[in-house]
Amino acid sequence: MDTIVVLTDLSPAAEQARRYAAQVAAPLGARVVLLHLSQELTLPSNATETSAEVRRTLPAKLQALADDMLVPTSAAIIDGNFDEDIDAIIERYNPMLLVLGLTQTNSYFEALLANRALNTLRYNTCPIMLVPASAALAPPYRVVLAVDGEAFAVPAPAAGLFNEVLSTWAPELAVVNTVGSAAKASIAALQQVQASGLLRGEQRLSFQQPVVSAPEDGILRVLNEQRGSLLVMVARRRSLLGQLFHRSVTARVLRNTTVPVLLLPAADTEAAVAGKPQPADELFVPLV
Repeated sequence: MDTIVVLTDLSPAAEQARRYAAQVAAPLGARVVLLHLSQELTLPSNATETSAEVRRTLPAKLQALADDMLVPTSAAIIDGNFDEDIDAIIERYNPMLLVLGLTQTNSYFEALLANRALNTLRYNTCPIMLVPASAALAPPYRVVLAVDGEAFAVPAPAAGLFNEVLSTWAPELAVVNTVGSAAKASIAALQQVQASGLLRGEQRLSFQQPVVSAPEDGILRVLNEQRGSLLVMVARRRSLLGQLFHRSVTARVLRNTTVPVLLLPAADTEAAVAGKPQPADELFVPLV
């Protein structure tokens, strides 16, 4: 049985992530593992319990959450921290999806620090779902896929999960690629999606290319216009410096989104760059 791992710190965002994971896991026939990293424990200023009291009652609280799930769920506590142990967690559980609560923060660099899943994508091939505390628990019936028009390849596990979402919920799918001026409009981004092999077989979709000065504005606009219930972003594993779209734009989108975001890691491979895009209507019908 496939596994979905939910990292939880018992915060409101983590609670919403847990509920969303249960909603996704049931149709996919997956089990859920609730993991708490003990050294990640932080208490709000108005906390009524001490740190020692929280740690003492934590196993029972986690087990109660697991028992409340409507899908097979286990709970575990790991002594460690996110940055050092995420590789070991992925190796141990081999999850089809890693789910975290999304914390909106006030600046770009704060977002990079608070939502460290972005950095995790640089080293792992596991797709990551980030769920805002305010996100509605809506099935992914309307999906928006944001791409930048450059050639990319998605690791097989991540592409497999995305296609399971498409086949399970049969959502309306919109591909969005932003441009800085109307003169730069083209279907190159759509062709790169097709050439990547991310979409398997025929898939009816719309192609949106808003003209905006900031890419995140266009992505969020299309998400709102399409009444999207899930945003999918292809995030490249690059260094922080020199990025325009992937981590800077991704972080700004995450700071403002109210729907869950599925991050698919992309590998910048020679094969992807050399891949010759096929005509956009050979495998699926775009509704431009």
